[in-house]
This record gives sequence, C-alpha cells and structure tokens, in this order.
Amino acid sequence: MTTAANTAAASPLSAAGVNGLKPSQPSPTGSSRSLNSREASMQELISTLIQTADEKEAKHNPDAVDFNKPLREDIIVLSNLLLKTIEDHSGVAGSAPDILAEIVDKVLAASRNYFTEQSDETFQALVDLIKGVKDPALHLEIARVFHEFLTLAEIAERQHRVRRWRGYRRGESSLSYRQTCRDAFQLLQSKGFTGEQIRESLIKQNVDLIMTAHPTQATRRTLLDKYFHIANCLATRDRTIMTPHEQEDNINTMRAEILAAWRTNTVRRIKPTPDDEARNGLMVLENTIWTSLPNFMATVDHALAEIGQPPLPIDSTLITFGSWIGGDRDGNPYVTSEVTREVIKLCRWRAATLIYTEIDMLMFDLSMTSCSDELRAAVDAIPDEQIHEASASRKKSLRFSRGNVPVDERYRRLLAVVRDKAKITEEHLQLAIGVDNPPPPPAGFIRDASELMEPLMLCYRSLVECGDGLIARGRLMSLARRISTFGLSLVKLDIRQESERHAEAVAAIVKWLGLGDYLAWSEEKKQEFLIEELKGKRPLVPADWPIANDEVSDNVKEVMATCRMLATVGADSLGAYVISMARTPSDILAVALLQKTAGVAKPMRVAPLFETKADLETAAQTIDRLLSVPYYRASINDHQEVMLGYSDSAKDGSRLTSVCCLYKSQEELVETCKKYGVSLTLFHGRGGSVGRGGGPQHLAILSQPSGTVQGNMRITIQGEIIDHHFGHTGTAEQTLERYTTATLISTLAPPPAPKPEWRTLLDHMSDVSCAFYRKIVRDTPEFTPYFRNATPITDIGSMNIGSRPAKRRATGGLESTRAIPYIFAFTQTRMHLPVWLGLEEALQVAVQEGHLETLRDMYRNWPFFKSTLDLIAMTLAKADSRISRYYDRNLVSGEPALQKLGDYFRQRQDQCVKLILQISGYEHLLASDPVVRRAVEARLPFANPINLLQVEALKRLKEDEEADREENPVFRDLMSVTIQGIAMGMGNTG
Repeated sequence: MTTAANTAAASPLSAAGVNGLKPSQPSPTGSSRSLNSREASMQELISTLIQTADEKEAKHNPDAVDFNKPLREDIIVLSNLLLKTIEDHSGVAGSAPDILAEIVDKVLAASRNYFTEQSDETFQALVDLIKGVKDPALHLEIARVFHEFLTLAEIAERQHRVRRWRGYRRGESSLSYRQTCRDAFQLLQSKGFTGEQIRESLIKQNVDLIMTAHPTQATRRTLLDKYFHIANCLATRDRTIMTPHEQEDNINTMRAEILAAWRTNTVRRIKPTPDDEARNGLMVLENTIWTSLPNFMATVDHALAEIGQPPLPIDSTLITFGSWIGGDRDGNPYVTSEVTREVIKLCRWRAATLIYTEIDMLMFDLSMTSCSDELRAAVDAIPDEQIHEASASRKKSLRFSRGNVPVDERYRRLLAVVRDKAKITEEHLQLAIGVDNPPPPPAGFIRDASELMEPLMLCYRSLVECGDGLIARGRLMSLARRISTFGLSLVKLDIRQESERHAEAVAAIVKWLGLGDYLAWSEEKKQEFLIEELKGKRPLVPADWPIANDEVSDNVKEVMATCRMLATVGADSLGAYVISMARTPSDILAVALLQKTAGVAKPMRVAPLFETKADLETAAQTIDRLLSVPYYRASINDHQEVMLGYSDSAKDGSRLTSVCCLYKSQEELVETCKKYGVSLTLFHGRGGSVGRGGGPQHLAILSQPSGTVQGNMRITIQGEIIDHHFGHTGTAEQTLERYTTATLISTLAPPPAPKPEWRTLLDHMSDVSCAFYRKIVRDTPEFTPYFRNATPITDIGSMNIGSRPAKRRATGGLESTRAIPYIFAFTQTRMHLPVWLGLEEALQVAVQEGHLETLRDMYRNWPFFKSTLDLIAMTLAKADSRISRYYDRNLVSGEPALQKLGDYFRQRQDQCVKLILQISGYEHLLASDPVVRRAVEARLPFANPINLLQVEALKRLKEDEEADREENPVFRDLMSVTIQGIAMGMGNTG
C-alpha cells in the first residue's frame, strides 16, 4: 500500500532516523544511525504492544498489520523524542544528568516484562525498582515521564484513528465498526428506506452536544495547546509528501513542543474558576469544531449524492452545541449570576470574532460582478449613508473599506455592510468583558442571527442563479452552516439548579406576601398557587426584591439574581433550565413562576432531571402528572424535554440496575408523552467513565430502546472527553459523523423490542444486583473506611483540577460524595469497583437458576444487553488485581478487616470476568474488538508504574496526615501528576 502516511512514516527521518539529532543539526537525506539502548528498548516495547494486537486483528483483516505500521512508528518517534528531551533536560536537583533517563529505561523494561508475563515475580521486580528510588523529587520526575508517554501515545492513537478512517474511505482498510454516513445510508437502504426518506429524516434531525466541566479534566489549557500542535504535526506527516528539510522541521517542531510541555508545570497551582473552564471549552470549539463542521457537512452531502440525493440545505443543523460550564450551579457555589453573565458575554465575543473574520475573508472571495436581479435591487436599495468609509476606530482593522468597493461588485458592497456590523458587534462585546455595567450596544450591533443569514442566503441564491454554484458552495456555504449551528454565541448555555433552591425561593415569596408556609403545603395546593400566579398579570414582588430583605437567605437572593440575569442576556444565548432532583409538577412550575417574576420575556424551557433509582422509576408518573395540568400543557408548545442522570443512579444501586432503570424509564416516558400528543427529547447526562454512562457513544445510541430517539437527542460531553473527542480536527469530524449516523439509524431502524423472557430475566437480575450492591456499599461497616483509606479520594477532592467541590455538602459521608470522584477514585486503584459490583452476583444467580443459554441469546441478539456487558468487560480489561492489592497492603496494612474486604472484592472481580467470558463465549475480555484491545493494552505498561508511584505518595501523605500537607509540596505534586497519569492511562474516566 502506497500512501502519504506510509511515505512519511517510513522516511529516514522518522522513528530511529532522527531522534539523536540536535534541533539545529541537519540530517542528509537517507542518512541513518544506530539506535542507542534506550531507543532500542522503547522500539522493542512499542513493537511488542502494537504487534501483539495486530496479529489478532489480522485474523479478521489481513491488511491491518501493514496499516498499523504508521501507528507504531508515530509512537516510537514521539517516545524517543521524549527520551532525548529527558536526557538533555532532566533537571533533577542533586542527581547525575542522566540518572532519570537510566531509571526510566529500567522501569520501562520491568513494566514490559510484567505486561508480557504477568506473575508475582515480574510484578515484584517492578515494585522493587520503584521502591529502590528514595528521592521524592525523582519519584515526581518519573511520574511526569510516564504521564507524558501516555499523553503522546494518546495523540498518536487519535491520529491513527483518523488515518484508519481516511484509509477506509479510500478502500484501503477496514473498520471494526462501520460508522460512516455511507455505511449508514447503505444499511438503511438495505432495510427498505429510500434515499428521499433518508434525506428527509436527516433534515429534521438534530443532536445537541452539551459540554460540561467536571473534576476529572486535569490537564492545563497551556499543555492542551502544545499537544494540539503535536497532533497537527502528525497530521501533516500523514497527509503531506515532504522534502527532507520539511521533515526535519516537522520533527524539530514536535521536539520543541515536547520540550515546552516538559518544562511546563503539570500541576495546577491555582484552582480553575468556571470562567477558566469556559475558556478551555471555547478553545476546543474555536480550534477544531468550528473548522471541522463544514467538512463534516460536506461528508454528509457526498454520501447523499452517492444515493442520488441533493445536498442538505445550507441552513441545516444536524449538530448543535450547548454548555453547562458557567451555568451549572448545582452544588457549585462558585457559579453565580455574575459568573453566568460573564461566560455568556465571553461566548458571544468569541463567536463575533470568528464570524467577523469569516465575513472579512468572504468579501475577498466574492469579487464577481454578475449577480441576480434580487441581489442588485437589494444592494441598490441600501441607503447612501450606509455606503461610506469605515469609522476611524475600525479602519485599521479592515482589509479594505466600503468606500473602496467598486459599484459593480455588489456582493462585496452587501457584505461590507454586514462586515462592519460584525466588527461593531465584536468590538462592543470585547469591551464588555469584565465590565459590570457596560454601555448599551451601539447602532449596527447584531442582535439576531437572521441579520447575518438573510444577506448570506441572498448571496447564495444569486450565485446559484448566475451559474456560480461552485463558488456558492465554498466559504459562503461554510459560513452559513456555521451560523446555523453556532448562532451568535457558539454554544447555548444551560442553567442547572436543584429543586430545593427553587422551592426555598418560592417559599420566601409566599412568606413575604403573608400567605403561609409554602414548604408545608400539599402538592395540590402548591400547584394551585403556582398556576394562579402564572396566569396573573400583576407583579408578584417588587423589582428589587429581596435585595433589602435581611430575612431572606443568600441562596434565595442568588436564585432571584440568576432569574433576573436571564431576562437581560437574550434567549439566543440560553438553552434549557435543568432542575436536578425534580420529583413533582410543582418543581417545574416553580421555575416557570420564578422566570415570570424576574421578567424573562421568552422563558427558558424547563427540563426535569431524574437521576436516582427511585426518581427514574417514577419519572413517567411525574411527567404524566405534569402534562395533566392544563396550564402547563398549553405552555410547552407540544414539546417536553427530560434529562436522565446516569451517575447517581449507578452510585445509588449499581451499574446494571442503573442501565435497566434508564431503559425502562425511557420507554415509559415516550408512551406517556405520546398519550398527550407531546413530542419528547431525552437529554442523556452521560459521563466519560462506563460507570457514568460513558464508552463508545455510537453503540450506546444504537442500543437505546426502540422509539426513544425520534430524531432528537441531547447528550453531555464531560470533562476530558471533550478533548478526546474534539481536540483534533480529524477526530472531531469522526465524532460528529458517529453521532449523526447513530441517531439516524436509531430513528429509522431502531432495534426490535426484546423478548418478554429477556425482560423478565433482566428485571430479576437488576433486583439481585441492586440488593447485593447496597448490602456492600450501604450496609457493610468497613466499606466507607476502605473507600477513604485505600483510594485517593481525599486527594482528588483537594486538587486544583476543577471548580466544582468533590462533595455536594461540606459534611456527610459517602452519600454526600459526588458520583464522579467516587467512580474516579476506584479507577485510580485499578479496581473499577462501581462499574461491575453487583453484576457478578446477578450473573451468578441467573446461571445457577439455569438461564445460561438465555443469557447467551440475549448477548447475541439484544444490542442493549450486549453493549452493557461489553462496556463493563472493557473496564475490567483495565483492572489489575495485583495493583489494587498493592494499594491495600500499603494503605490499610494495619487494618485486617479492610484488607479482607479488598481481597473479597478481588475475588468477586475474578468471578465477574469468568461469567462474562462464559456468556460471551470469548477467550479474552476484548476479543470481539481488536482495535479497542490494542488501545487499552498499549497503555498498560506506561500506566502501571504510575500506580506504584501513587502508592508511595499516598503512604507518605498518610504517615504525615497529622501535619499540614502544605509542608509536603513534592508529594502533593506527585499525587496530582499520578492522578492525571492514571486517568490518561485508563481513558473513559470523566
């Protein structure tokens, strides 16, 4: 196979051929040198990891071995560049210059031995090496090295996924899962759908991806930027036939970025604010998603052409983006009304900057003089006073002013007016950032996206009419599609708050009015009051209430301030108002009343969030009661949105019980809304980890209950998953295509309903799983002490890796700990307990009761059940009993009861693995997916040493727990680096 990828990868400057060069030292074309021992060791390790997976993959795809060669070479290049950086710039005080490189080399060899032959002896050899290092500063540097290895390997893996995706489109390779538009359209046609039906469904479809910030996204923004540049260099190597000097420059650019990352402090010294988190999210939107969207839409158009269909309308919105960052105040005291206002201003400013830049460039593209009568009339009707020289404040930033546009270049004259408005808007929004009371917007300020879309559509129609459709489908169409997707704010911000806060605010109003104790009222009386006030026209409270009322709590004042802020920022910047812990119709009606009281002209739609097991089981009943209220039913325009929580339900009753409750709840909600003639959008609050609904989203969407997708979905993209899925333009395009095709297939050709006996058995298994899980987590006295002592949960909560506290409340035990750090802590110890606990009991009981063949039938023929087991199997493949036992032996060594509990968990874990293999029929947990197996196993030799280093840090911090941890900065930094490194090694952690 001859490709640009192979040409670049096989060049004499790739892999071994360049790694010994100094940045300024040229390499003659075709020159080579012998590998030094460290580079040879790294090459041997990488070849072992990738080759092992390739041999298994070759059984299904003979071309895969050759196609994976560039991945091995990319990882070797990056790893050896890192090794060379360490040799030249280790900087460990009091150590020999190359001591770090020598230790890393030995640890790599020992870790490789443990990976290839897992035994107590090989594990102990790795332990002895780590324990033999006595200098804490050296511990920190070793952890940083392995963290960087994992980060660079992840960058190479992402590029390889893009490479495989592109190779598949060229017909040069295969994919384990066919998730392209072409595949989806062919599948649907094979099921009897026409091209017209496919296109019509696409036009009506929308997937809304909601970015959230959570305390597992630990990588600093400055480092993400450097890694982004390295990824671009790999992409250039793949897609460009370079000269020797260009190859050398490419290598040296990566070397410089690796050096800059190495010289940058990995540890956050300052806790990020919601504003910081918003800027991180916007960086991904600006750097990759803004660029990727037109390419993705073009891919859809090409696939439609292959089935004889015209392209999508240029204002189509297959994908939209929302955000919780700066709007999610549930349990986060740092998100206030002012923070939300600033984040909205920030989003609008960045959108205005991107839009202005594109319009400015578009003016240079549309230099033609022929135009339609419609456009000529529109331009000639522009008042003379608008066709003038740009104002002095903007003149310097415009590449040419309107006064310099020839009269016959009408596209430019029209766009010049739009361009000036975009510049006015961008300047005003920039000046408003950080200003409490900015001046009102000036004349020309763009307030609605239609002010941009109407002239763009006018230009599009004119170009097509004049035979210049090819030009119309260039930058003009790309900009129109971006504006349709991103609007004027890039993302629409959701607001989330817990129901108790709203009830407290309404209670304060009722008390101020002298009407009694709202919280003591019955649900019926609450509804009666809320509906009467919603219908009323008089103000409920003064405009400044409760500012001067000392009897009202700060919580109530903040709720009112937030609602009043919503009245001023404009509906185009806002998404849904999500109510967590919503249980009754009054919870939803209360938010509607608070918005009306604050003067919100276009109220935000309200989405109740059902997240615990009990709430999911009664979700349909709650929505039924809500829709039975005539006033509410008439106010929602025949559309209801419901959010489903994956995290708390799993923490509450086990992962198996959670997915079962979610499955049934979705079916019941669809039927309830259908009864009232209301369309339903389900908002899936998925995390990155399998324990919180994470994993491959394409498969997750395809396994949803039949009839629950209906062309519309909202899904959260949380924490580090934002960067994993959208941190590179190639992977961003893949991600957008996967979400689109999965939603289309689930809408038109959902999976058949499961057999009744399958449902009965799974319900029984869910009950068994929940009961066993709760017996362990709630009723076993040793569980909470074990959790607190054998995992790094305390250190996760104290790290500067997210603005949100690890606990909902400052006091309380395990019940107050958020699901995110709860699952994350067991991920760190490689036990992954919350993901599988309870499943092994449920499977064992089912098998003992004679249902083994039924379970195998379910696995083969029920996508939901298969994806559930496969995701848990993927997580168990990352588990390591020797490592989790090492945590126990060092951290709870003096407490036999806790050690005994840890040993019990490992026995249950082994049992779970055996049962999954017995049901699936595979010899290995990841045998059905060689690509995922390669990605998982390739990380383990780099992650294992980090776990051992984390134990050393935890031991020292535990020994010094009586002292102020500020006195142990090296160990605190070591904890931070190891937490980040293990998260990178495990993947799917957010």
